[in-house]
Order: sequence, then structure tokens, then C-alpha cells
Amino acid sequence: MDILQTSGFVVNALTMLVAIGSSAISYLVYKDSTSPDVIVYLEQNENSKSILNIVIKNIGKSAAADVKFSFDRALPHRAFEDDISSDMNDSALIKGIPFFAPGTSRVFMFGDYAGINNFIGDGKIKVTTTFRKANSRNPFSREISNECYIEIQSMAYVDASDNSNSRKIAESLSKIEKTLGKFK
Repeated sequence: MDILQTSGFVVNALTMLVAIGSSAISYLVYKDSTSPDVIVYLEQNENSKSILNIVIKNIGKSAAADVKFSFDRALPHRAFEDDISSDMNDSALIKGIPFFAPGTSRVFMFGDYAGINNFIGDGKIKVTTTFRKANSRNPFSREISNECYIEIQSMAYVDASDNSNSRKIAESLSKIEKTLGKFK
């Protein structure tokens, strides 16, 4: 009977450890799925495909607070082929974002492929983003940190032709204007 009690105790102890472990894993998955996640990347401008934008986006499920950015080298205000302006000194990338709702983004015109390629080249710029979960009730909540990279080489040979509806309308109006001009 003594062996039976001991084996029952061991089974109960193992069951308790499995329950505690699964609860801890469930909590970690829940916590991770409800955290903010702020990223920075380059994308083509919707209205002018030859222009590239820097995008800051909260892809997480909750709001971020006190979002700050640091770079391993300075960014220019604009990077166009014939004009790489002075260092960026006045934007959310420099001053930060006090409150950043989930699913929202900030989009900044950065330059064209040639200008950015002249600035970055084959390398990449490391962007470190630090923030915390907004409205956290946890007194021990800590700062969250992400690393992203701004690079231009993956944009090589991406179609930058402007096939937007506004461009097509402008071309059609120009043709109509030329045709009407012939009737004067």
C-alpha cells in the first residue's frame, strides 16, 4: 500500500507541474498576442511609385506609449538622386510618438531609389525602436525594444511605373484638351 501511495503522490505532483507549465505558456502566448509591436520599413508611395516612403507601423494588438527611435547613422531629411538634404531633425522618427494606437502608421516621404541607393548603398541602417505597452496595469511593465533595418537593395527592379487611376485620368484629359484645341 505504501508504494501505491507514493506512486499516487508522484502522479499528482507531475499533473500539478504540467498544469502550472501549461498555464504559464498560455499566459506568455496571451501576453505576446496583446503587446504592441512597432516596426519601421520602406515602401513605395501609392500615388507615385518612383518615390519611397519610410513607414512606422504598430502591427501589435495594443497601443504603444513613449515610442522612440535610434539609428546607427543619421538619416537625411530627403534622399533624391540630385539632392540629398541635410540630416533629418524634425519628425516622429526624431522626436518620437507619445501614443501609438494599434494598426496605425506614420508615413514619411524619404526619396527615390537612386537617391536612397546613393545614401545607403549595399548596406543597411539599423533602427532600434523602444516603447512600452500603453495603459498597462502592471507596475513592473518594462520597455520593449525592436530592431528593424532600412535597406534599398530589395527594392531593385521593383516596378515603379505609374499606372494609377489619377495618372490615367490626367493623360485622358490631356488628350481631350489637345483634340478640343484642334477645333478652335
